[in-house]
Amino acid sequence: MSVFVERLKEYMDERDLTEIALAKNIGVSRATISGLINEMHMPSTKVLVALIEYFNCSADYLLGKIDIPKSDKFNSVKPFGKILRECLTDNEKSEYKLQKDLHLSSSLTYRWLNDKAIPSVSNYIRLAKYFDCSIDYLLGRE
Repeated sequence: MSVFVERLKEYMDERDLTEIALAKNIGVSRATISGLINEMHMPSTKVLVALIEYFNCSADYLLGKIDIPKSDKFNSVKPFGKILRECLTDNEKSEYKLQKDLHLSSSLTYRWLNDKAIPSVSNYIRLAKYFDCSIDYLLGRE
């Protein structure tokens, strides 16, 4: 069983939530929650954000990127474009270098930088590794 599923189930057990109740509370279908628990798919970014905000937990912890849950008070998720620009500046990387290093299209990075799209969860994980930061940082939560 994946770490994500184990931790999701722990959070659900702590609140005595069924799949139906969690789905209703975060505004998704029961099938979405069932698919996550049965490891049929990873959460979309929208579902991940709904889960971490509902449980007030770290995205990095829920996804298994860190082993100790943070007890910090988290900020709301911020628009990604500004955060990506800050990461590029702070790491002295160009948009072109990011595209080449991570094999991303220019249209995708354009959409991210202009808040016309958000990364998938797998791209958040790749970006966090690339910039050596947390997923919560990329989400604007810390």
